[in-house]
Amino acid sequence: MLITADMKMADLIHLDFQLLAVIQRIGIPLGFREKTIDEVCKENNVNTDFFLQISNSFHDKDFFPKERFFEFKAEWLVNFLRRTHQCILEHKIPEIELKIEGLVEDLKATTRNYELIKNFFTEYIRELKIHMELEDNKVFPYVVELDKSLEANKKTPKFEESFSDYNIQKYLEDHNDIEEKVFDLKNILIKYLPPPMDNCKYNSLLFEIFRLEKDLSDHAKLEDKVLIPKVKLMEREIKNL
Repeated sequence: MLITADMKMADLIHLDFQLLAVIQRIGIPLGFREKTIDEVCKENNVNTDFFLQISNSFHDKDFFPKERFFEFKAEWLVNFLRRTHQCILEHKIPEIELKIEGLVEDLKATTRNYELIKNFFTEYIRELKIHMELEDNKVFPYVVELDKSLEANKKTPKFEESFSDYNIQKYLEDHNDIEEKVFDLKNILIKYLPPPMDNCKYNSLLFEIFRLEKDLSDHAKLEDKVLIPKVKLMEREIKNL
């Protein structure tokens, strides 16, 4: 089912509750009453078409209008990705950490297994934070200034000062796969640990890790298939200014 502008925003959540994340990360608060998606977007200064393309691509894995995404301002995508970072680091990761700590009683007879999970996840968080801090502090500001320079038809003072010798290729050289280790953690929990005393608690942890993996996959898809190719096109344009 294709999500359209005349659909009520509240109905969108009933259609797919996972789109709550999209609504929050695009900067729209709850409290829709009977308003349509178009009405809510306009009230919150959000481009309706951008919201629809993001929502449809998250709702339907086979829907991904790459060329349409290229038409939107890079800053809109950057803001969405920034809020995704914030949600993952400030909410999802702490939730999983608490659930791992909750397993200490279940795995007290096999302390080594508990330490394995905890240390594995701690190291993963460290790598994830480094990855996201690089994007937040260098890549995203670069993309925003690049976008502003093209819009003004001249390089902004900030672009000249901070990014004259930077390009997206330098980011790609340091770019690592942040999803692979989440998959490894799932396998440790599913395949190699002894049966837990509390299946509900254990399954709840697995469920959150699956959700994190999907979140990271959707995040990487937007970066790899939209943001990076779009920035490469923008870099070609900036050379002519």
